[in-house]
Amino acid sequence: MKSLIYIILLISILACNSEQTNEKRVIKPEDKIITVSEVEETDLIIGERIDGPANIRNKPNGDILFELNDNALVEVTTKPENNWYKILVYADIGYNEFGIDTILKGRSIIVNDDTIGRVIKSHFVSTGRGGDFAYAMLYGYTHRNNIKPMTVIETVFKNNLEQKGRGISGWKEFIKSFQLEDNAVEYGTFETYYNYENSIEDPSPGFRIVLLFEKQHLIGLVHSRQLQLEYTDTHKLNWGYYVTFFDDYPEKEQSKFVDYMNEWIQGVD
Repeated sequence: MKSLIYIILLISILACNSEQTNEKRVIKPEDKIITVSEVEETDLIIGERIDGPANIRNKPNGDILFELNDNALVEVTTKPENNWYKILVYADIGYNEFGIDTILKGRSIIVNDDTIGRVIKSHFVSTGRGGDFAYAMLYGYTHRNNIKPMTVIETVFKNNLEQKGRGISGWKEFIKSFQLEDNAVEYGTFETYYNYENSIEDPSPGFRIVLLFEKQHLIGLVHSRQLQLEYTDTHKLNWGYYVTFFDDYPEKEQSKFVDYMNEWIQGVD
């Protein structure tokens, strides 16, 4: 009887080892890389991402120029045109391709060595280059439903404010997810974190959002897109900017910062 039990146990162990071996054979090295990449993309929102795959057209409801995969990172204009956003992708090209004026049908769209889509129709592009790299600027239109709402920084800002309050510890994940840079402006004891607007509407974009902290507490923000927030005072600045303060921040201090920012903006190219 004991011998029979040992045999059954041995068969079970061998079966488990066989299953584990089969699983290891199925998981290829490249699969592991893809899994890691997807986790990183989820952690780092950075900006608007495609809910896809999605077609990108030459105009609203127009011809399809290219297709973008799910989660592809794009630049998006401030306002949609009848529910259609103009978008921009900086696609990698060979350094010696700088100056080409057409991207050909069937070509993969690659950004930072990651394939994010493909060209459906040959079309005109502009190109640029840096030290040892070159890129093509792919423009097009996509329906607003093809942009993931929870990758729009203003939407995520509101949710984070509601869920985590105004202490700086509750904003560290937000700052990391959108890769916000620090030291937007030097003003008093303010600690600031910011990102830039899209480069479709302005080739040299200014701020999109600047978080304003004082004593590790969120007191307000500078923003280029309108935001409706409760218990706040909003001031219009030069060049289409706004600054919104929470209404527990003294009005006199709000006015001082408005004056400072208007002068600062005027001095920026």
